[in-house]
Amino acid sequence: MKNIKNVAVIFPNKFKGGISCLAMHILYHHLNKYRDIDCKMFFIENYQEIKNYDSIIITLQYENDYFNVVKIIKDLKAKNPNAIFIGGGPCAISNPFPLSKFFDAFVVGEIEGTEVMYNLITRNFDWIKEGVHFPNREGKIKRIYPKKLTIEDYPINQITHESGAYGKAFLLEIGRGCPRRCKFCMARSIYHPPRFRKLDDLIYLVDKGLKYTKVNKVALIAPSVGDYKHILDLCQYLNEKEVQISPSSLRADTITDELLSLLKLKTLTIAPEAGSERLREVIKKDITEEDILNAVELAKEHGIDKIKLYFMVGIVDEGKEDIEEIIKLTKRIKENIRKVEISINPMIPKPRTPFERESFDLTAKNKIKYIEKNLKKIGVGVESENFNSMICQCILCRGGEELGNILENSEKPIRLIKNIKNLGLLDEYLGRIEGELPWDRIEL
Repeated sequence: MKNIKNVAVIFPNKFKGGISCLAMHILYHHLNKYRDIDCKMFFIENYQEIKNYDSIIITLQYENDYFNVVKIIKDLKAKNPNAIFIGGGPCAISNPFPLSKFFDAFVVGEIEGTEVMYNLITRNFDWIKEGVHFPNREGKIKRIYPKKLTIEDYPINQITHESGAYGKAFLLEIGRGCPRRCKFCMARSIYHPPRFRKLDDLIYLVDKGLKYTKVNKVALIAPSVGDYKHILDLCQYLNEKEVQISPSSLRADTITDELLSLLKLKTLTIAPEAGSERLREVIKKDITEEDILNAVELAKEHGIDKIKLYFMVGIVDEGKEDIEEIIKLTKRIKENIRKVEISINPMIPKPRTPFERESFDLTAKNKIKYIEKNLKKIGVGVESENFNSMICQCILCRGGEELGNILENSEKPIRLIKNIKNLGLLDEYLGRIEGELPWDRIEL
């Protein structure tokens, strides 16, 4: 009998976010299939329970979780002196280097169909040829990914909770990667090429998932759910099973009368991103104002009385007229829909995107306030992230290994910004990048 390896998979934030993160379920399912691994899930509320574990895996979904990540690792190093600390997730694929000093290894890519995680946990490092960045090693890092998404490594028996982003729902990933060409979006590049699951496989996963996960809702997971060519057939099948459907995201140009009839939504969420046609062309969003207004009209016809819109400011080549167009478009929609809310945040020039070298717009805060003031007059609620958190996100997603020491001494976003300002480096992280990029070592 082999020695059992105790493995912790940690979501470095609250339970309600982690329980809706498909990566957590995939890791948990993938690792527990090995007879010599006992894997458990942990979150910010209970990670302190981890003691004398062999491996600690942290999924890096969001840069602003790095503050929690550093604290978690510091807390757990003494209690788990022999553990290997492994990072993974989208941030590890795009740019793991700011966290290099805290981890022993990063998985760069997607683990399904590989033995990469098992070899790291059992320390068979010589067997690992690609898909892992060891911080003490030089050279290129080649991403790994399954060329086809199958049913083999999919979590059927999922842990669910009412507090999750989708409520008590079975998470059904219909596709990974995106066939669209939005220039601000990292998912398009780090999960390229886009892959969708076969309809028969999805039906099988629904049947098994609803048998083992006792829920009456299925959350459809993909960067653009409406781009799945069998979406109507899948939704029709779910309707026949009498389960609720919750799509993760819909593009305005994929919304049809038939799709809304099947989804039975109470709120429609769409992301114009920019207010003007011209700026949507700059970012290659590839939806027109006609697409947006048509989606709103269809929503109204289907009794949907709430629309949520997502916009960005601080986009490359943005002018005052583009800010005004956000206000105008929102007002047009409000004329037809009783309740309209918008979420508006600055564009982050993310690694692996065509905008990766561009500057972060520090005037975006004033633009958001201006939009908020104008839309308040017509009863439209405006949400935005804390601006310091957005500045931090930009710093953390673009930094290199040199950022580790600064991050270690910055327990929250405002402290990180102050420390970087004191070093005279703020322009370096937020301004236009010239020369080499830290993440050029990763081959996608």
